[in-house]
Amino acid sequence: MCLSRRLRVWLPATVALAALALSLVCASAAPAATPSIDGISDQNLAYWNGDVWNGGPSPSPFGQFLTATLVDGPAAPLKYARYVVAYDVMCDQSGPAYGVFRTWLEDVQSLGLTPVVAFWYGHFDGNSCATLPAIPSTPAQYNDGTAGVGALLRAFPAVRVIEAWNEPNNGRGPDVPPATAAAFWAAARGDCATGTCDTVIAGDFNDAQSNLVPYEHQYVAALGGADPLDWGIHPYAAVNDHETATLSAFYAGLPNPALDRVWYTEVGAYYCTPKRNTQNGSTPAALQSAQEASAHYLVNTLMETPFTPVHVFYYEFMYKNNLAGPCADRDSALYEPAGASSSSAYLPRSAVQDVLPAAALAAGPAVAPAVATAESWVYYPIPNWQIWSDPWHATSSGSPRASPAADRQAVSRGRR
Repeated sequence: MCLSRRLRVWLPATVALAALALSLVCASAAPAATPSIDGISDQNLAYWNGDVWNGGPSPSPFGQFLTATLVDGPAAPLKYARYVVAYDVMCDQSGPAYGVFRTWLEDVQSLGLTPVVAFWYGHFDGNSCATLPAIPSTPAQYNDGTAGVGALLRAFPAVRVIEAWNEPNNGRGPDVPPATAAAFWAAARGDCATGTCDTVIAGDFNDAQSNLVPYEHQYVAALGGADPLDWGIHPYAAVNDHETATLSAFYAGLPNPALDRVWYTEVGAYYCTPKRNTQNGSTPAALQSAQEASAHYLVNTLMETPFTPVHVFYYEFMYKNNLAGPCADRDSALYEPAGASSSSAYLPRSAVQDVLPAAALAAGPAVAPAVATAESWVYYPIPNWQIWSDPWHATSSGSPRASPAADRQAVSRGRR
């Protein structure tokens, strides 16, 4: 992992020297684009169609299918799974957010995938911490060794790739100023320089926000000359509007567009939206056709020159517990229930042939539940779950955000 070429002055001098040495080694390394989508950005991997909440199998039948088709073997495309968790989840280890995160991590490891963890609001997903604020105001709060990011990295050494803060340019204001978000990256990088992790992804911006360009410029300026090298973007607008403008602007704003490594850490092609669904006249065939067109644009335009993403994580493979996705929200699932009465059988949508071509070739009949074994899964019961909602996700003018991240966060992200 190549660190920053010059870290902020408040980091220890030894960290800055190590970063400088590594930057000299890495200065000539140019990023190479990923040939395929190689990551899962679903929050609900453990809950795809195995009904883990009620003691069902883990990995789920769908998880087993993906493992056999897309994970096992050196040429298999899927290598990563991503999760968004409260930055201070270690503060509330009896709460639902901690239990769901551990279940997810257990499932990811059982599938042979590399975990990628993004940090977010302290009260996210039912988490509760009386000693830390919802948004940390200092690097010390963010990296708190008892309840913050530093504590999680030491408790879960398998987590080696992290995203400093998920979609910081969201919300009113936005909620996390660019300089604060940049300080989160520096804090995480400083902690990881001690050996707790390998990669800290900066940015993680939502391209559907109108503040994308000025926010990125202020974020980069606040880094004080440091270049994280690894940058995240969620190009939902580019994919579903079939338009390169937002992504081109993001690349242009990087400290070194020729050398910086871009990760599409979350992206999806919409099957249905509040404006395009079966309730307002669209047929399932038309919805599948529209989703496939967007998926095709992602793979054949936004993953090709001049764009060079090193990794692309798709959201989402399957909606929670294999239920029909809510079109009142936004549904980007690649697989859907095979029948109204089924809780486990599923079928691919046509966008699979673009996003996961190997899976499309291997497609067969709908899959029935597998038999769970006592040693194959770990179940963390979460009683009396209440749906969490994020009060912040609106544009700076106060109107609802026209982006997938905002719409879907009216539903608990830990249940997706």
